Order: sequence, then structure tokens, then C-alpha cells
Amino acid sequence: IHGDEAVTQLMLERLADELIERPPGRETWIVPCLNPDGVIAGTRNNANDIDLNRNFASKCWGTQRRPSYHPGAAAEDQPESQALAGLIARITPRRIITVHATYRMVNWDGTGEQLAKDMAERCGYPVEHDMGYPTPGSFGTKYGVEQNLEVITLEVPYLTIDERAWTECRSALRWCVDLPD
Repeated sequence: IHGDEAVTQLMLERLADELIERPPGRETWIVPCLNPDGVIAGTRNNANDIDLNRNFASKCWGTQRRPSYHPGAAAEDQPESQALAGLIARITPRRIITVHATYRMVNWDGTGEQLAKDMAERCGYPVEHDMGYPTPGSFGTKYGVEQNLEVITLEVPYLTIDERAWTECRSALRWCVDLPD
């Protein structure tokens, strides 16, 4: 979702490679990069300077946001958030895991509390329900809070481009994929 969080894309690509070698036995979708323009530019926002994680159609879209977190002119007006929302509507998942960088925590929304605790046991990160600041229009707000899905945001240290983030989180990510629905 954020182009300046390259470690997350690398982790998800490694997870996808591992799942090809050892399939989980059920349908699993991985979107390693939602914001290719941001990745190329090394910026949080997309090419339209929109923070995609504030662009989702939640009831609180566009309110109480940090000044640098531009939500767009309208909820889900960006092609990237439209594509992800369309994919989720089509596949109707019960459990969604997102990976972000900056903090070191397992954050949960909706019905994800127990899953967050189980993941935290496997990666050693603390469990946090509140990010500590408002997140209007966020992915977690739309799908976890408002649609009551099991949504986890695995936050890995921002500058961990080496093996550390993958080593710390691999077993937690794999465990989630192997859980029955």
C-alpha cells in the first residue's frame, strides 16, 4: 500500500515463493505491491500523491487525518484502491493480513484479536489494537472495523531491509496461511 515500505513487498514475495514450494492446501491470495508508482519513486503515496491507506470507503473517510495523509478527492477514487476493493469483493475473504513498515507490532481490527495474539507469539512483536492516531479511510477501518472481518496489520521495523523482518515474521505469516477458514 505504501511505496516507501519496500521491506513489506520483499517479505510477501518470499512468502509467495514459499507457498509455491509448499502450498497451503486452500486458496490464498497475495498482493505484494499495491502501489508500484510509489515503490518506483520511493514515496508513501501513489503517483497522484494520495495515501492509498486513507483512500478506502469507510464511514470516517477524510476526517481527522494527519495533514500529510492525503485521502484523495473521494473515497476509492484511486485505481489501486479500486482494484483491491474489487478483488476483496470478488473473493470475499474472512481473514486479511496486511504488512506495513515503521512500527514493530501486530495490530488488529474487526474479529482479529485472537489471531493477532497468536501471530505475536510466533514473531515476538507486541499486540496493539490502537495505532495511537486516527486512521480514517484506512484498509483496517473499512474491512475490520466496519465489515467485521479478521484484519491484521503486521508492522515491521521500517529500516529492516535485511533478513531480520522475514526471519522474525516468517513463522507468523506462514501460520496464518495454514490456518483453516
